[in-house]
Amino acid sequence: MNFRLRQILGFVAAARLRSFTGAARELSMTQPAFSQLIKELEVSIGIRLFQRTTRKIELTEAGQNFLARVERPLDDLQEASKYIRDLAAGRRGRMVLATLPSIAVGCAIHALARFRIAFPNITVRLIEDHNQNLIQRVLHREVDFAIGTLPQEHHELTFRMLLRDELLVIFPKNHRFQIKQRITWADIASEALILTPQSSGVRNLVTAALAHIHSQADPAYEAANTFTAVGMVRAGIAITVVPQIAIREMNMNGLHSARIYGPLQRREIGVITRLDRPFSSVAGAYVDFLFESVRNN
Repeated sequence: MNFRLRQILGFVAAARLRSFTGAARELSMTQPAFSQLIKELEVSIGIRLFQRTTRKIELTEAGQNFLARVERPLDDLQEASKYIRDLAAGRRGRMVLATLPSIAVGCAIHALARFRIAFPNITVRLIEDHNQNLIQRVLHREVDFAIGTLPQEHHELTFRMLLRDELLVIFPKNHRFQIKQRITWADIASEALILTPQSSGVRNLVTAALAHIHSQADPAYEAANTFTAVGMVRAGIAITVVPQIAIREMNMNGLHSARIYGPLQRREIGVITRLDRPFSSVAGAYVDFLFESVRNN
C-alpha cells in the first residue's frame, strides 16, 4: 500500500467539511485535481471512502473506520512538525551552559532572568564548575558553551572576552591588614590562607603570583568554592583571595577587601565554545543578554 501525505490531508479535510469543493480550496487545489487526488487514494487502498451525490458527500463505513485510524497519527505528525518549527525558531528547546561559580551568582543569573522572559519554553541547565572542568565539558560536547577563562589557545575552541577581573584579598575586621596601605603578595604568603581546589582558575592565579616572589601556594585550608572560603574568613579561621566580580554578590558584613600589590593577577573571562559547534538561536540570544548584563553593571 502506497499513499501520500497530501492524499491523507485531503481525505481528512473532505471528511471534516463534507465537501470536495471546500477541501480543494483548503489545500489550494482545483476541484478536478482534488477529486483525482481522492480517487488515487481509494485505488491505492482498494475501497471507496466516500459516497458521492450531486449535493454532498458522505463517508462510507470503510471511510469512517479509515478516518478514525488516521486522525490521531496525523495530529501527532502535525504536532511534531510544529515542535520542530518552534525549535528552529527558538520557541522551544534546551540549553546547557557551564560557568564559574563567581559568574553564576552575578551576571549569568541576571542574564538568565531576562532570557526566561523572552524564551519561557526553553529548558535551561546551568552547571557551576571549576575552570579546568568547564573547558573539558565544552571539548566533550557536554554543554553548549561555557563562561570561564581560556589560559591558552586551543585549536578546537573559540573565546569571546566578556570582562576582565582581578583578585582581592578578604580578611576580617581588626586584622593587621586593616591598617596597611599596601598589601603585597609577600604579605599574603605570610598568612594562613584558604584557597579553592587546584582545578580552579583562582587557585592557579594565586599559585602563579606567589611563584613570582619565590613562594609556594600551600594553603592551610582548602574550600570547595569562594563562598565557603569567605564564610571561613568571617569565622576568623584565615584569609582568602577571591575574584573582584564575586564580591558584589557576597555578604561582606564584618569583612574587608583590598587590592594586592606586586605581580598583578588579572583574568579574562569570556564565552568558550567549540569551533565546530555554532550557537543555536537561543544560545546566541542568551549570550547577547549576558554581554548586556555586564555592560549595565
